[in-house]
Amino acid sequence: MTIRHAALALGVLAGAALAGAQDQPPAPAAPTPADTAMAGAASFARGAGRANVVPQPFRAQLVVDNRYKQKVKNVDGTEGTDPRNRTGTIHCLVCENGLSPVVAIFVRADLKGLDETSGLGKLIKGTDTLIPKYRSDKMAAFAMFLKLEGGPKPVALPGGDPDKPVIAAKEYPDDENRDLYVTELKDFAKVVVADNVPFGLAPKVSPYVSAFGVAGDVPVTVLIYNRLRMVQRWELKIDEVTNEKISEILNATEEMIRGKVK
Repeated sequence: MTIRHAALALGVLAGAALAGAQDQPPAPAAPTPADTAMAGAASFARGAGRANVVPQPFRAQLVVDNRYKQKVKNVDGTEGTDPRNRTGTIHCLVCENGLSPVVAIFVRADLKGLDETSGLGKLIKGTDTLIPKYRSDKMAAFAMFLKLEGGPKPVALPGGDPDKPVIAAKEYPDDENRDLYVTELKDFAKVVVADNVPFGLAPKVSPYVSAFGVAGDVPVTVLIYNRLRMVQRWELKIDEVTNEKISEILNATEEMIRGKVK
């Protein structure tokens, strides 16, 4: 085929494609940000459940994070805080931990009367002791306390249409009782002493909570995952966090790390 014939053939095909495209019905309207915010978590969780994939980030206020409590020296010679220390900020530990093996503990239970001798305290301390042991595997853990009032909230974006705000999830600043929860959580962390396990404060209801399947009223949910693949989960009442159950969870965590479960 000559170059002229080839060019002519391409022109005919392009014209036919253009004509076909003009005959197609108009594309449906794109979903609004509100549609995406409210429906995204549910659809994402369904897909992740089938694939056993960690569904999405999990934003929370880090109340206690003693992993980087040591001081560092600034360029000017003064002492400063380690830049990795996110205490007091809203942060995503799922994102930070990436592909590492992780123990994620979600707590709805009332912390009154609980200390380091309680099942929850022993579970957190037991998890804490595994992290130095598997430092080379980059093991990580976190405990999220679901206390804050959640739900959707409208957010007006700069330069956006004030009549069409984006729907976002309520977070730490939106609950007037947040300071009481912070004090309670700090007191609990002080007696448990688990410096390798950050403690976060998050809403009881949010797209993150729904996506991770920890919605409802289960007092303690434990998830272990590796390379962002869920390996095992436990849903427990406070009195079910026994020594035997704690051993089961810790043994499963070690098996996950040693077996390089993918």
